[in-house]
Amino acid sequence: MSELSKCFYRVTAGRSCRDLCHPEYATCWQSFVGITKTLLPGSYKLYLTLLVIPPLVKGGGYTAEYWFNHILAYASISFKTYIQAISGLTLQCLLYKLFGRLHYYCLMGVPGLVSAALVPKLPHVHLRLQGITYFNMMLEVMIKKSKLRCLQLLRQSKLWATVCFMLFSAKIMDVLRAKTVNQFWIMYPATAPEDGKPTPAPCLHEASCQAYVLDGVWKYALVGFTIEAARAFVSKASLIYGEPARFARELRQAIGPALPLFLAAYVGSFRSISCWLAHSTGRERPGHAWLAGLLSGAAYLLYPKYQIFTLGFTKFLEMSWEHHLNTVAVRPRWMELLQRLPVLRLVHMCSIGYMYHALVFHSHLSPPFNSKCVNYCSDFRVERIKRRLVSWMLEHSWSAC
Repeated sequence: MSELSKCFYRVTAGRSCRDLCHPEYATCWQSFVGITKTLLPGSYKLYLTLLVIPPLVKGGGYTAEYWFNHILAYASISFKTYIQAISGLTLQCLLYKLFGRLHYYCLMGVPGLVSAALVPKLPHVHLRLQGITYFNMMLEVMIKKSKLRCLQLLRQSKLWATVCFMLFSAKIMDVLRAKTVNQFWIMYPATAPEDGKPTPAPCLHEASCQAYVLDGVWKYALVGFTIEAARAFVSKASLIYGEPARFARELRQAIGPALPLFLAAYVGSFRSISCWLAHSTGRERPGHAWLAGLLSGAAYLLYPKYQIFTLGFTKFLEMSWEHHLNTVAVRPRWMELLQRLPVLRLVHMCSIGYMYHALVFHSHLSPPFNSKCVNYCSDFRVERIKRRLVSWMLEHSWSAC
């Protein structure tokens, strides 16, 4: 057992769930009633970006049905997250009663995993959104924690991280060009129209090459700016009424150019290289997407973030697996069995449990978004648990000296 877990058991010896989790409530039942009354607004606040950003990115085609379904989906995932938050915080007390003491893995990890399993069934798109988001954050923490030489090199070298992202990008674009997979990625390569409509030779896109490239640069830079602006607006919105001057200043500071530049460079370079290859060889060929994806992946240097790297790695794995499933002549027995497993559900549960545990015991490695998610949904109870635990450990270290 690690030194951290040993220290945890030393400082929590003789203490109860009330001492650590809810000193403001005399009993666990009162704690349950209290969180039931107070946690709902935080869950709705957490998903404000999900309410705001998709309509902004959509950019048109709004109907009454679209708004109804969009708002209903936002309300549904927010309420189900509220149920998950109540379950997780209540399980802390139940597990304490079960074991008769505070347990290192049962403080956050097991409650997070079980609460994710108990939450009312999420629509596939929301389950995927949460599962992939938490899985990517889990990968980020694992990379930061790992003692493996290759992963340490990735952490320290932007060059090697960029090389890996370039390889991810090459495979992703090659698979998307083959049209054997239909999944989200930053952009999609031009493909021959299904209706057989002719396109200007030698490229597959309809407009001129110059218009095709400039259109991609402009649109994706705008998407990046919109995402940055919406994210900054939601994070600073509380200042509008109290400190409007400070709101405007901090909003400008929070909107960075790196994401728009990365998206514009990635899309612009991919389209430019694809067109150049098509003109050089006389026509567009399937292998061009792989080479253009590889070279355009160098844009990662403009925005070398864990979130982009882990997204590329996750999509590389997903798309490679699905491509193999859709192209293999005969699926082996093990592949058929694996397909029947609720992999996304299991990934969702395990990733949430891991990240809840990491927030308290490895908070210096945990992404800020993880802290934001948990603290919004727990009304900052988890933050208070973490600080209380840290203060006990500091007291213990001083008394041991």
